[in-house]
Amino acid sequence: MSDKFVLRKNCRMCNSTNLEMALPLAPLPIGDRYVPEAQKMEVTETFPMDVMICKDCGHLQNSGYVKPEFIYKHYLSRPATTNPVLSQAYKDYADYLLANFKESNDPFAVETGSNDGAFSKYFCDNGLRSLGVEPSPNLAKQANERGIPTLQAYFSEDLAKKIKKDHGPANFFVANHMFANVEDSTDFIKGVKHLLSPKGVHTMQTFYMMDVLEKNMVENFTHEHLSYFNIRPYRDFLARNGMKLFDVQRIAAKGGSIRCFSEHADGPYPVKPSVQECIDLEDRLNARQAKAYDSILKFIKTTKEQFHKLLEPVKAKGGLIAGFGTSIGATTFVHQYELGKLLNFFVDDDQYRHNLVSPVHHIPVLPTNTIYDRKPEYVVILAPLYADNIMKKNKAYLDQGGKFLLFWPEFKIVKELK
Repeated sequence: MSDKFVLRKNCRMCNSTNLEMALPLAPLPIGDRYVPEAQKMEVTETFPMDVMICKDCGHLQNSGYVKPEFIYKHYLSRPATTNPVLSQAYKDYADYLLANFKESNDPFAVETGSNDGAFSKYFCDNGLRSLGVEPSPNLAKQANERGIPTLQAYFSEDLAKKIKKDHGPANFFVANHMFANVEDSTDFIKGVKHLLSPKGVHTMQTFYMMDVLEKNMVENFTHEHLSYFNIRPYRDFLARNGMKLFDVQRIAAKGGSIRCFSEHADGPYPVKPSVQECIDLEDRLNARQAKAYDSILKFIKTTKEQFHKLLEPVKAKGGLIAGFGTSIGATTFVHQYELGKLLNFFVDDDQYRHNLVSPVHHIPVLPTNTIYDRKPEYVVILAPLYADNIMKKNKAYLDQGGKFLLFWPEFKIVKELK
């Protein structure tokens, strides 16, 4: 096995070694490692992608992890910057925090996994002292260039002590779509607890495993995501570490996410019914049983068969097939559905990705207008949550005889927009 990959033998939430296979998935490369053609031999490896469930607490996690220095040394994903809908949602989220939990005249906010500062910007715009913590050098640099103070580092208990010494305690500690990426969850939450002010609020937003299960949201299985969260094991994890989960909001972000609000165990905010409501849902869906996730495997198998039945004859006769979208989730789709030998090229609206090649299969990424010039027979939409917008913006491709191929929530060929 590669020295870049480390097996994990115990649960990130409760430390139990009583782990069981829940989802044996196809191996994946590092999802965001699109590189220039000249560097393509740097991105040839795949790593095991098996999801385990803890039989003691019910937490789900990958069987191992790719060492983070290989993932974050140059990170391309900037979701809030490239997605106006998510950007507005982040603004509303920041406004909610300030309206409901502002306990100080000089509040200090810390965001970890702050990316290019798109969320922290809203704290800065409201006059808060704000600090981002971002491991990727290129994204931390972009944030600082935008005037958003950002440390290029991984958050840890040791870093929390330094931040508190330099800036004082944090009234807000925000972790948006990044806690799932953390290898040492206990060290992380100890850092949060140390840094958080007595009445401070920690918010953790991530995709919700119940949405993944009910909607077959396969794109969430990546090497960037090490954990897959349900509320019961997360609540119990916080309690073991002197924190209290007091509210959960289910939100639409990324097809179905949870925004979890926690505080010190003796904090001022009462526990809302939303916490137990999520746990009740998880119990109804048997979320602590490995067999509950068999439906995801069935969905992957069926979808893969549909793809190959339709596209292999097109490829055999020399027809062109393009993929629209090059997110980390798109890499998951390519490998779970075995599309690597079927796609001729990708297109993407994000200029940051143009003229790069994909990991392992080295498929080129080109500007979106390429679909008008090269006229592929099918364009597979690999960003299914944004399929409607993609098709509306590129109706001219349909008008010239092209076909969009959707595979979620159902497999469908689109020849015209109604």
